[in-house]
Amino acid sequence: MKSMPAFLSVLFMLTLLSSCTSAPKPPVDPYEYLTISGVIDGSDKFTFTKERVKWTHLHWSEPVSMKFQGKRWLDLDKTPTQWSEFANLDLSHATIVRRKGRDVIALEPNCCGFVLYLDDSPNGAGYYSVTIAIPWQRKK
Repeated sequence: MKSMPAFLSVLFMLTLLSSCTSAPKPPVDPYEYLTISGVIDGSDKFTFTKERVKWTHLHWSEPVSMKFQGKRWLDLDKTPTQWSEFANLDLSHATIVRRKGRDVIALEPNCCGFVLYLDDSPNGAGYYSVTIAIPWQRKK
């Protein structure tokens, strides 16, 4: 009895194996991503809680051209409507995953949420952008 050529044998085995397995599902990303950007000249503090986003201006000029999730944030004294998409996430475990700016971009978690600091110390204003990963609520 003649045997199969080697390439047919390999092809048969690959076909057999592929029919017995299913493709693995990609892992689910357990985070939502929030991006804030704008031109900073001095220092500003943004406090994030379930109820609101509170902006506090600390030094020099107020921020301009601010965006929250890519949409213009014209009145920094008002919580952006998009915040409702993030308010029920696990805010105290938020972390910065991407940053762009020439000086300080810092995040400080607390029991009720987190505080984001943007500080531009060099002369003149600079563009800043920060992406924050906020995990879904952990099941208890």
